[in-house]
Amino acid sequence: MNLLEFKRRLMTDPGARSAEMRAERARDDEFAAAADASNRFEIMLHRAVSVPVPHGLAEQIILRQSLEQQNAKPAWRGILAIAAALALAVALTTFNLVERNPTMPQMAEHIAWHWQHDGPQTLATASGELASDTDQVRRVFSELGVHIEPALLAKVRLTKFCPTPDGAGAHVVLATEQGPITLYYMPRTRIPSSPASIPLADGMQSMVVNLERGSMALVAEAGADMPELAREITHQLSFAPGMTI
Repeated sequence: MNLLEFKRRLMTDPGARSAEMRAERARDDEFAAAADASNRFEIMLHRAVSVPVPHGLAEQIILRQSLEQQNAKPAWRGILAIAAALALAVALTTFNLVERNPTMPQMAEHIAWHWQHDGPQTLATASGELASDTDQVRRVFSELGVHIEPALLAKVRLTKFCPTPDGAGAHVVLATEQGPITLYYMPRTRIPSSPASIPLADGMQSMVVNLERGSMALVAEAGADMPELAREITHQLSFAPGMTI
C-alpha cells in the first residue's frame, strides 16, 4: 500500500483499525504521521460539529445590539457594530468551552442514540481483537487529557474518537471478566446526579458516572456489576493537571 492509498483509507476509517492499516502505520514514519494527523483532524471535526449552541442565542445578541445601535449617536454606531460581533463571538466561544450538565433525560437520550448508532457494530468489530494498538489508545486519551493505567490499557480492544453532548470524546471497548464493556468518555459533560443508571434496548444497561473531569458511561449486558466496573475503571484513569478540553 502506498501513502496516498493509506490516506484515502483514513478518510473512511479514521481509527485505522484493520490489521493491514496498523501494520502500515507501524512500518513507516510517514504513515504514522498521516494517522496522527487524521486523529487530530477527527477530534477537531467532532468539536466543531458536535457542540449544540442554545437555540436563539445568536439572534438574541444581535437583536440587543441592534436596539442599542438605534439609540446611539451616529459616531458610536460603527463601534457598537464591532462590539456586537465581538459579543457574539465571545458568547458562543464561552458556551463551547464550559463544562455543561445535561439533564438526565437528555443524557439518556444521547447514550441510547450513541449505542443504537454504532454500539453493537463497534463491539462486533472489536470482538475478534486480542489486543489494541497501545500507542493509538494512548494518543486518543492523551488528546483528551487522560492517562490510562497499564492494567486498564491491557483490556482495551478498540478505541476511537466519538461525539458527546459537548464535543469530542472517546469510544472504548474493554474485555473484562464480566464480558465486553463499552465505555464512552465525555470530557466536558457532567450529570446532575452521579451515578445514574440508564436502561437500553436489547437487554443492555448503562451507568453514567461523573469523574474528576467530565464523565463516563459504561454499557454492558444486563447482569453485569456496573458499580464495581465503574469503581475499578475510575481508579485506573487520571487527568493531566491544568488541562482544559
